[in-house]
Amino acid sequence: MAAPPLTTVADPSLIHVLRRLDLVEARVRAAVARRRTADPETDDRFRGLYISQTHVDRLLADRSAPAAPDPAAALAREEIEAAADAGEEEGAGLRLRRLARNFRLDEIDIELLLIAMAPDVDARFERLYGYLQDDVSRRRASVGLGLELCGLPSSGAYARSRLAAGAPLVDEYLVQVEEGERPVLTRSLRVPDRVTAHLLGSDIQDPVVAGLAYQGEHPPPDQAATLVRWMRDESPSPLAGEGRGGGCRLAYIRERPGASGAALASSAFEQVGRPTLALDLERLRSDDDPTMVAALTAREAGLTGAGVVAGPVEVLFARGLPAVRAFSEMPALIVLVGSRSWDPAWARDVPFVCEAPVPDVVQRTELWRRNLNGDTRPGLDLAGAMAQFRLTAEQVHRAARAARMQAHAREIPL
Repeated sequence: MAAPPLTTVADPSLIHVLRRLDLVEARVRAAVARRRTADPETDDRFRGLYISQTHVDRLLADRSAPAAPDPAAALAREEIEAAADAGEEEGAGLRLRRLARNFRLDEIDIELLLIAMAPDVDARFERLYGYLQDDVSRRRASVGLGLELCGLPSSGAYARSRLAAGAPLVDEYLVQVEEGERPVLTRSLRVPDRVTAHLLGSDIQDPVVAGLAYQGEHPPPDQAATLVRWMRDESPSPLAGEGRGGGCRLAYIRERPGASGAALASSAFEQVGRPTLALDLERLRSDDDPTMVAALTAREAGLTGAGVVAGPVEVLFARGLPAVRAFSEMPALIVLVGSRSWDPAWARDVPFVCEAPVPDVVQRTELWRRNLNGDTRPGLDLAGAMAQFRLTAEQVHRAARAARMQAHAREIPL
């Protein structure tokens, strides 16, 4: 698949992905050529509907040896990755590279991901995969076809393990292995739409995650100093190769009335160079599966390099210990927030525990002023008017927004 002209595609990340897909297309072309050479029934219009005697003989004679390495393809990949190296040195953010680092993918993983993703980027791959699998209804790559296009033996334990439980592609929901009732080699591979969209440049969150996500408020930076120190000392770097495999990834912030653990976590994430993925767990629906929500949240965090802050933990506690552990043990840097004391049964790891500071009068007044955006009557004693309220930063944001809407609708000042 040829990359579009650079005059129409200026995103280095997209160019990198498209050029890697070019290599997949070259392998598919080579596989088609081999099939045409060895298959005496390429023009049979009933191909895939039955197995002829000639086809049986060919199957018995075929030892399924992997194709010999192609020096030209290896050189092309080296050139593509050298260009990617140069782009990163110049500051370009390459999504495929970031995904590979954050999810600990090796080169085989990347190849399998691209092979599985190809039909979602170029419709030609649907028919080509159907041809190579002797079944026009099979429009996605199978495990066996993926290994073949990687030049790997179908009996290789390591290669097969990259598409099995315990492997990053599967555990992190980057590739779904479908049709579990089939033999392993004929199970279909599908890349979730969110992963494909991300690699092509989209920042639209997974709908499940987006339904819980919100934009948090930030307290003064000095209030997050302790949490920032923990993140820098213990938590893995978002760009480190071990980013999801080691280090302490769990913190718990206990809130008192008027304090905001989510705002504290957001401030800390910002100071260590991470975006924040903030989730309001009170938005969970009764039919939502917390385990799946946690898995999709971890994937979203891995795609974007974000840190997760989620609360209140009491919502998860009400759904049982497995729900709490689904979040506390997710493979991402996560800060849980709640009003309860931390229960050691909530996670296998020992979390970093701290308490969100309650803002003083000056800080509360500034928070209200910032959220009201100056839309108050001249001379209003904001500190006195709001002294009776002990709201979190998120509650202040919502209350101020509601007040502005009411004032606008009634055409009166706040």
